[in-house]
Amino acid sequence: MKTRLAFAALATLPSVALADPPDFDRPGAGFATSVLPVGTLAIEQGLPTYERQRDDGLLDRTYAADSVVRLGLGNTWEAQFGASAWNRLEERGGGSRRHVVGHGDSSLGLKYAPSGTDGDGPFTWAALGQVTFADGNQAFSNGARQYTLGATLQWMPDKDHQNTLYANVDRLKGRNTWTLAPTFGRSFGEHWMAYAEVDAIHDAQDGNEVQAGGGVAYTIGDHVQLDAYALHRIGSHGPSVRAGLGVAVFFGRKS
Repeated sequence: MKTRLAFAALATLPSVALADPPDFDRPGAGFATSVLPVGTLAIEQGLPTYERQRDDGLLDRTYAADSVVRLGLGNTWEAQFGASAWNRLEERGGGSRRHVVGHGDSSLGLKYAPSGTDGDGPFTWAALGQVTFADGNQAFSNGARQYTLGATLQWMPDKDHQNTLYANVDRLKGRNTWTLAPTFGRSFGEHWMAYAEVDAIHDAQDGNEVQAGGGVAYTIGDHVQLDAYALHRIGSHGPSVRAGLGVAVFFGRKS
C-alpha cells in the first residue's frame, strides 16, 4: 500500500523543482530533529529490512519493504504516512517449513520540531506521535491499534559529529514497550556518514532486549541518500540480527 502511494506521488511531481534538502529520518534509531519545508515531500524506502529470530525451536526470517512518506505542513510541523506493501516470512523447524507473503500495517504520524526546517544547531529536539492501524495481513499485523510517542534529542559539538538520544514508547493491547537508543555519528567528507547505535528495549510481555550495531549513508547529489545498517542481539531475547538497505528522496519547490 505504502509503496504504491510512494510511486504514485513520484508520478505526480514532474514539474516540481528541487529545493535545498532537509535531514532524512533514515537510517538509525529515532528521526531527524527538523521538519520538511511547507509543501515539500520526502519518500524513504526500505529495500528491504531483514530480521532473523529463533524461538521455540523455529527459525524465522522476515523481509519487509517498509515505506515512509513525509509531508511538510509549515513552521514546525510535518505529517508522515507509513506502511509496508510487501513482506515475506520464512519459517523453519519441527520438520516443516513454510513461507507467507503479504502487506503490513499502515500508520499516520505527526512530527513537531521547535527548530523547524533547521536542525543543525548545537542542541535540537523533535517529537513524533503515531497511530498504527491493524490493517495488514495476519502474519504481519500487530492485531490491534498501536499508539506511539517518541522523541529525539540531538547534540552536534561540531559540523562533523552528531550524537542523538532516542526515547520511545509503544502502547499495544494494554502493554507498553519502551525503547532508549543512543547514537553516535560522524561525517566523512561531503557524501559519507557513519554511526554506531545501541538499542535498549523493555517489553512488558517479552522482557528486555539489547541490540548494537551501526550503519552508513551516502548522498548522491543533494536530494538522494542511500543507506545500509545492521544490528546484532546482545543477550537472549529478541531477533538475533536486524539489517537493511534503504533509499530516501526529497522533492521540493524552489522559492
